[in-house]
Amino acid sequence: MTALRLDFEWRLTLFTLLLFPLLVSLGFWQLDRADEKRALAAAQAARMAQAPLTLVELSEDEAGASLAYTPVVLRGHFHPEFTILKDNQLREGRYGVDVLGLFLDRASGYWVLLNRGWVPADPARRSLPAVPAPAGEFTLQASVYAPPGDPYTLAPERLDAISWPLLVQDTGDAALRGRLAEMLGGPLFPLELRLAPDAPAGFRRDWPLMNSSPAKHRGYAVQWFTMAAALLVLFALRSSNLMAVLRGRSEESE
Repeated sequence: MTALRLDFEWRLTLFTLLLFPLLVSLGFWQLDRADEKRALAAAQAARMAQAPLTLVELSEDEAGASLAYTPVVLRGHFHPEFTILKDNQLREGRYGVDVLGLFLDRASGYWVLLNRGWVPADPARRSLPAVPAPAGEFTLQASVYAPPGDPYTLAPERLDAISWPLLVQDTGDAALRGRLAEMLGGPLFPLELRLAPDAPAGFRRDWPLMNSSPAKHRGYAVQWFTMAAALLVLFALRSSNLMAVLRGRSEESE
């Protein structure tokens, strides 16, 4: 019977001692992220189930991330000319833009950047989709959108010569919002609103609630733990005669 022998090569041992804790910690970090996303999804679902507020009620609170996904009811009309297209919006690998109308909420006096949804567009930007503003008075359901972080933009928005529809990278850009308020002659609500899925005057509205789901983070955790286990197996095989011992036991049992 072959005896088990150990031979720890220092470079492989040092490599394993450094990398194994890192892989395990990354796995637990992804599990923590999954728990955070699960709690966030539950909080979002609870907020979306609330009765809708008016902009008058909403503006009495501090506009910020705490208002994200709060249901809102709007009553008023769209500006007939001013339409904004948010660039670089992908659906199923296809390029498109989000269409944002400027909606005047009569009760509050706020102009609102109201995201009406996604439409396909020319990825070369040689032409922009025709998206006329709906005419007439509307009562619309929407929800507050608060971006999770600062968006990545390639360059500052060019606002010297505005033509409509206006293609932009970031609707939260302070210079853009200031210019719009100046052109509209009235206050602009500080956060973007997104039109409810069943509300009229919209396009495709399947925005994800979060950039990655709890299940995806759990999947990442499994990958990190699997890599840690594979590293241990490799270390055990390279630092011992374990395979010879196992073969010897197998031959004895035959």
